[in-house]
Amino acid sequence: MDTDTDLFVQAFWVKCRDIIRPELDVAVDALRHAGHEANISTLEFSPDEKTAPESAPTLTLTIHTSGAADTRMLRYRGDVATREIEVMASGCKTSRYDLSAVTQAGVKHDIALCFGSVLKTK
Repeated sequence: MDTDTDLFVQAFWVKCRDIIRPELDVAVDALRHAGHEANISTLEFSPDEKTAPESAPTLTLTIHTSGAADTRMLRYRGDVATREIEVMASGCKTSRYDLSAVTQAGVKHDIALCFGSVLKTK
């Protein structure tokens, strides 16, 4: 793996650890308290397959809503090729940002857009 790629992947995981994951953990607690199944998963970067979308470093929050067959997800994916973070959510437009633009307020906004209606009902 080249140095730039290695630095980007490391920066992605630092951003996840320091900003994204703590907010997702709060969301998981709230979702579970509201009676839903919620889980966080990670996917490591695979430099051997760096052109494949599934090879990117990824942090995903998935919920299965209680009383429905509805599954929603919020995914933060480090796009190694463009050096951006891609935010994908069920039913929402995919957004792309410079990694430095990811903030706690932005992550809270992503969670509210993706799961706000689920948290209001039980």
